[in-house]
Amino acid sequence: MKKLSIQIIYALLLICLFFGCKKEESTNIVTPPGAGSLAFKSSVASVVLTSANDATNVTTFSFKAANFGVSVIPTYSLEFDVPADTIGTTAWANAVIVKLAAGTFEKAYLGADFNSLLANQLLLPTGVVSTVVVRLKAEVTQNTGTASTIKPIYSSLTMTVNPYKATIEYPALMVKGGNSWKTPTARTNGFVLTSVKFNSKYEGYLNLPNADGYGGDAFQLVSTKDASKVYGWGGTSTTMSLTGGNLYLTPAPAYMKVNADVDALTITYTPVKFFISGDDNAWSTSSTPLIYNATTGKWVAANVSLTAGKTFVFTCNGGYDISYKVDANGALVYAGAPTWGGINIPITKTGVFTVTLDLSAGDGNYTYSVK
Repeated sequence: MKKLSIQIIYALLLICLFFGCKKEESTNIVTPPGAGSLAFKSSVASVVLTSANDATNVTTFSFKAANFGVSVIPTYSLEFDVPADTIGTTAWANAVIVKLAAGTFEKAYLGADFNSLLANQLLLPTGVVSTVVVRLKAEVTQNTGTASTIKPIYSSLTMTVNPYKATIEYPALMVKGGNSWKTPTARTNGFVLTSVKFNSKYEGYLNLPNADGYGGDAFQLVSTKDASKVYGWGGTSTTMSLTGGNLYLTPAPAYMKVNADVDALTITYTPVKFFISGDDNAWSTSSTPLIYNATTGKWVAANVSLTAGKTFVFTCNGGYDISYKVDANGALVYAGAPTWGGINIPITKTGVFTVTLDLSAGDGNYTYSVK
């Protein structure tokens, strides 16, 4: 009888262990949620952006937490793209990706920030209505950094937007070609130095390929604040005057950074060549050059391999004295000497891209793109 009781107890223990294990196992089964359960939505279906609503909340994207059926904490991101880029084998390849902070279930945009995303990052036309697709991505990431076997969950919505051209028209010095060298009579990108602080100091990048002059390019600088102020030769290659002839560079490099001070009547020229330096090329300052396109006025590097989660910087002449990073809002900013500011440019997608650096609009309006 005692032996039988012990056998019954063992049998009961085995049954308890069996069901206990099955219960424990069931709690580890991943059950991806349906897209509808995220309840992804925008506070508005249409946005018209102007300078008047720069500081106003123009839209808020919100959603519910994704429940994968296990004790995991998903990460979320918003992807912005045009409808034509959301289909086919390269769908969403050019999307602008905005990663959300942990525990965040909404993203609000002020007018200025949303306009910058649409016009400067997504490169939508300004002053016209466009349709954009916004996709919420919920995914489970591994602490080890390896790819998760759990597939992401997506939920999309469409909205119409009308961004505006928000380029600030800073005071400028316009290039006026000397002798027989013809330049635009109206303010034109690639032929301007701008004063980002609205003071006496002007900066820009000029392409002066020995078009005309005594051993180099000959030109003058005309103020947009007062067309009667025309700055020319000041007696040396680094000085200006309001009564002199043409400014001369001997010899003139094809592309240079130019700084002028109309109070001190000084001007400096720094020949430049730009490179991409980052995690993907071991921070080399020479292995990934950008090539200047004289027709577009932009620096371009094609077939650049970049990795999501890594960063890069635009460097110059093999170093960081002249370099560009981004600020907290993602706008391109000077990061070289003597300020050494800025944030390394984040890479949001893995792939092969064309990277463009546009310095043609003068200081304060420098931009870049990765597509």
